[in-house]
Amino acid sequence: MSQQSTSRALTRAEIYERIKASSRQEVILEEMQRLGFWPKADGEPRLAAEHIEREAHLQRELAELRAQIAVRENPERALRQMRKQRMQQALAQREETKRQQARLRHEKALDWHARRATHVGYLGPGVSAALSPAASQGSPARKAALTDAPKLIGSGLPVLESAAQMAQAMGVTVAELRFLSFHREVARSHHYHSFTLPKKTGGQRLISAPMPRLKRAQYWVLDNILGRVPAHEAAHGFLAGRSILSNALPHLGRDVVINLDVRDFFPSISFARIKGVFVRLGYGEAVATVLALLCSENRAQAWQVDGERLFIGGKARERVLPQGAPTSPMLTNLLCRRLDRRLQGLASQLGFAYTRYADDLTFSASGEAARDNVGRLLGRVRWILRDEGFTPHPEKERVMRKGRRQEVTGVVVNNAQPGSSRQMRKQLRAALHQAARHGAGASDKPAHWQGQTAQVSQLLGLAQFVHQINPRQGLALVEQARSLGKGPLESANQALTQAAREDRERKAASAGFRRSAAQGQAPVRANGQPWWQPAPAEPPVLEQTDQQRRELRQQARREMHSLQAGSSAQAASGERAMAEGPTPAPAVQSQAAHETAPPTSGPALRRLLTYWAQIVVCFVLGNLLHTRVVTLVGIALVVVLYYRRKQGWGLFFAAMVLAVLVGMVFKQ
Repeated sequence: MSQQSTSRALTRAEIYERIKASSRQEVILEEMQRLGFWPKADGEPRLAAEHIEREAHLQRELAELRAQIAVRENPERALRQMRKQRMQQALAQREETKRQQARLRHEKALDWHARRATHVGYLGPGVSAALSPAASQGSPARKAALTDAPKLIGSGLPVLESAAQMAQAMGVTVAELRFLSFHREVARSHHYHSFTLPKKTGGQRLISAPMPRLKRAQYWVLDNILGRVPAHEAAHGFLAGRSILSNALPHLGRDVVINLDVRDFFPSISFARIKGVFVRLGYGEAVATVLALLCSENRAQAWQVDGERLFIGGKARERVLPQGAPTSPMLTNLLCRRLDRRLQGLASQLGFAYTRYADDLTFSASGEAARDNVGRLLGRVRWILRDEGFTPHPEKERVMRKGRRQEVTGVVVNNAQPGSSRQMRKQLRAALHQAARHGAGASDKPAHWQGQTAQVSQLLGLAQFVHQINPRQGLALVEQARSLGKGPLESANQALTQAAREDRERKAASAGFRRSAAQGQAPVRANGQPWWQPAPAEPPVLEQTDQQRRELRQQARREMHSLQAGSSAQAASGERAMAEGPTPAPAVQSQAAHETAPPTSGPALRRLLTYWAQIVVCFVLGNLLHTRVVTLVGIALVVVLYYRRKQGWGLFFAAMVLAVLVGMVFKQ
């Protein structure tokens, strides 16, 4: 090393010669080794990675300092820079706030989407206040609105604390339960089919029959809730083991029988009273509201509006008990339990017997009570009915003494044994005689009943009704009705047999439907397919901001450009391959590459040809009109259409009309 350091220094010409002979780096290394800065055995020197990173960091800091110095030297530039930074920060903060709000909305929407499958939060105006979870929290009054589980268990009723539990017990989804119980003042569909039937005393009776889907839910409510609650002993309507006959037996052989009726019995029972029945049974406000909506009807009228059929109903408080639903009779029995207790107590106090069949109230007494307490009883009964929310029907109030025919729900109770009226038996014998002589379906002299042509099955049913009330009175009538199918009336017998068979099949199908509904099983159509179910709601999608949509469009453009670049490169490589000659690539790959290469030159060529054709038309039109302004304006419009990619000939002709108008103005 000392020898190298003592050798003479090379001149510039010698250094250039050595660089030409080898390289610059090699000459620098030899000089470092000659001067003793680097040992010969260590090879070529290399900078450490941390030194390189440190140098780059220092260079960046130095550049930033230079930029800051340049800004601070110019106050206006510094203000513009600060304003620009503040704008960028504000835009970034605004974008972050928008994205955060979108995420919060999306989370709330997802939460609500998940809760919709298990929660009924809204069922229409006027009925949804008790459905909120906050309605059962806080005050003692709200806590009292919760389901009373011990009371329900003691009564043998199912414990239902939410709509989800109710839907699971019924065997339906929460969406279907919401559909069946939703109250709409204006709707495109109605859950009831309404029709009228003639009354025995004149007038029309409105019947509202529920549709099968709602009827299934009502059967479940009837068999699992209403049917398990005992009615009052005085009630005889729509109860197992009781009938019009059991309703008439307590009044046999009495000195006086009093019949009273309630005006508009079913329509007078409002939604609030129906809901109150379920609340008194022990159910909470939310569950009682859903049950009351299932068992009530929104009376609606059908209207045609712009070719669409709409059902216009009333408010929630105007919902009533439908006459025709399977749950309505038992609801009336439960709703009238307090009425029955009050009337029973009044009747016992005054010495009367009391029974009720639906809206028919019957009182009877003998002896001193029949002579002295009739007026007092009637006055107090009317007052109790009004106090319970009912209206007495004055036209159907009858006081029947022993000297006249005493009738209770169609059963004559004058004697110790019940019976049917003599007039009814006489009319029935006449109809049976007419049917035996001419046939029940004869066209010339058919048998009639109450002004209408009677069928054999109808006459047999009437005879069996008389036999059920009093076997002694109805035995001969039943035998006469059964003998209608003998002899020449074989067709009538076949019709009777067919009607009985259809009636049995109808009852069996109804019993199966009710049994499956009570067990919470979904019914199956005749073809084996399940019932229609509401389509599940689509999950919510995260909302994107304008910046995110711009980024997505830019990314889509980049991907499209990359695909086009790849296709162009593939096409160029194919052209080069064709120019160079055939390659050993398979024919299938070359065919696929030819099919995937888009014909990018075709549209561009057509646009260019259209452009020059329109330019030529502009020149020709200007020469024909001898106005250069038309040519200049037309060419300008053609250029605009070309760059805006709207070269349709319709737009071009419109542009030419505009150019001609401008030319005529300048020519004048």
